[in-house]
Amino acid sequence: MTSPICLARKAAVAICLLPLSAFAQYSTPMRNVDNPDRMPYQETVTVAIQPPYVNGFAYFPTPAGKRVVLEWASLVCSSTSAADIFTQVYLNVTRSNGTLMSIGLSPMVRTGSGVFTGNVSLGQTVLKAYSEVQAGAPDGGNGIYLNIFHNDSTQTAYCNATLAGHLVTP
Repeated sequence: MTSPICLARKAAVAICLLPLSAFAQYSTPMRNVDNPDRMPYQETVTVAIQPPYVNGFAYFPTPAGKRVVLEWASLVCSSTSAADIFTQVYLNVTRSNGTLMSIGLSPMVRTGSGVFTGNVSLGQTVLKAYSEVQAGAPDGGNGIYLNIFHNDSTQTAYCNATLAGHLVTP
């Protein structure tokens, strides 16, 4: 037979645990990726920097009615010149007031020689940048571009640039 003290202890434990089970519920917070206004954005552009120029531009589209949130940039460049170095890369984005903002990206690293491409350099950057549509462009225009510099103006340099992020409705 159980004693009244033992029953009282069991009842006290059950009463203490009762509120925990009554308030326990499953919740599913809305994550940002579930937002219907958020769509993926990834564009790749190829650019050839012809002599006698030491820089070239890679233009990326800005969809009409959307704000581009850039989160990652990648650049792979090649040149037939062994002395060619890709010194600077700037990301330029159109701000909401129509002005441009320029961001210097991480330095490129020379990775060696490719079979058909000569010397290869690459770079990538994790970033957070925003770009708006260009004013007066019905299709959104090219509000994003990379300005790529190299030091040998006697050789043609080829670059593949990729930007990734997502689109939101402003």
